[in-house]
Amino acid sequence: MMSRTLLVVLAALVLNGCSASQQGWASWFEENDAAVPGQQVQVPVSSGLEYRPDSRDIETVQAERGAQQETTDRGYRDPIRSGFSPAQTHKRLNDYASQLAMSLMDNATRLTHQDLIGVASFVRLNRSLQETTVLGNQLSEYLIAELQTFGLSVVDFKLASGLAVTPYGDLALSRDGVDLARQVAMDHIVTGTLIEDARGVRVNARIIAVDNRQIVASATLYIPAFMVTSLNQHAAPAP
Repeated sequence: MMSRTLLVVLAALVLNGCSASQQGWASWFEENDAAVPGQQVQVPVSSGLEYRPDSRDIETVQAERGAQQETTDRGYRDPIRSGFSPAQTHKRLNDYASQLAMSLMDNATRLTHQDLIGVASFVRLNRSLQETTVLGNQLSEYLIAELQTFGLSVVDFKLASGLAVTPYGDLALSRDGVDLARQVAMDHIVTGTLIEDARGVRVNARIIAVDNRQIVASATLYIPAFMVTSLNQHAAPAP
């Protein structure tokens, strides 16, 4: 009789222990199911387990903080208002000059290979039409070479009357108006205007006949602001 009673008591204790364990594991899984994906699962205090972060967790936290700080510092800038600025570009100003020369030749009328053509600097479209920029000067220099690839006879009116030998080099070009009084006669002149805005510069180019000032070719091209900014930075004098 006593042994049967003891067996009943032991069986009751085992059943109560299993029920308590099932309730504990059930509550642990319920907590895990409620966790948000991508977040660290919190270990229940009653489980007796302890989580100790290692170096991988520290690196992950530091990387997340760095990305958040970079986003906060940089912020979002609308490319329509501020303009697009790539981290790296393989297009140079001579590529834009080549595109502009091609457009001019596609629209050219009454232009022969025997006509003498001079290329002038591009100027800002303002009241005086006498103000050029780094872009206007460099674009005209590139156009000299680009127009020659189409077989045009381009003349350089900046050629001085003689060769100046100096300790710094032998100079053949000049901007002295008196020295350049004997200019070579030209049939056409390539020139144009620059219209600047926040996103870049609109270049309006034309080839004009000298005798009657008739436009024999015209073309337009848009150069983005990051290209103009790069030119200005490289052309800025050293402090």
